[in-house]
Amino acid sequence: MLLPLRKSARTPPPVRRARPWAASPQAAVQHWFERVLAERMQGLPFLNPALSVQALHFHRFEGDWLGGLVTPWSVQLMLLPGGGRLWIDTAVGARNTVALPVGALPFIADGGDRSLPAFQYLPLVNGTGALAGDAEARALLRDALATALQPAPALENSGAGDRAAPARSGPDTTEAPMPTRAQMIDPGRRRFLRLGPRTGAHTPR
Repeated sequence: MLLPLRKSARTPPPVRRARPWAASPQAAVQHWFERVLAERMQGLPFLNPALSVQALHFHRFEGDWLGGLVTPWSVQLMLLPGGGRLWIDTAVGARNTVALPVGALPFIADGGDRSLPAFQYLPLVNGTGALAGDAEARALLRDALATALQPAPALENSGAGDRAAPARSGPDTTEAPMPTRAQMIDPGRRRFLRLGPRTGAHTPR
């Protein structure tokens, strides 16, 4: 007697092919998250009223678009497709390990509507309540971007056999490691150590 095949409890969403942005997506990111704030987030207790929506510092890196976003509920790095080597089409909610100069960092795939169909993000803070205002959030974001785009320093007393393999981009099927303190740049940028998927920092649906 043949037993019926068991169905998985959760079927992952399909991977959709993302259209590369020929010009900077910064204005589209700004507009989408302003709509999210106005239409979905009003009155929620975890919003920091000292913060506004700001899409910042979007530029091409390795052919794709890397930048950052400040909102009253999150501060995050963002990656959008530009036809380069960093972006890999990834199912919503799954991770794409992105090879940046500092190392391989796990970005989470998400998407909006037709105006912003696909993006990937890396949360920088676990809640925004401790941020005094936009200036502090912008400084945190600026430090994180600068750190991500600098090579990690070599570990002290490391031999040739201890060198890490070059970081590669690709879908992440395991729990992605966070950058360690030894991989960070300098004490003035230690706020970047808060990088990594954190509860409450994703895009509300």
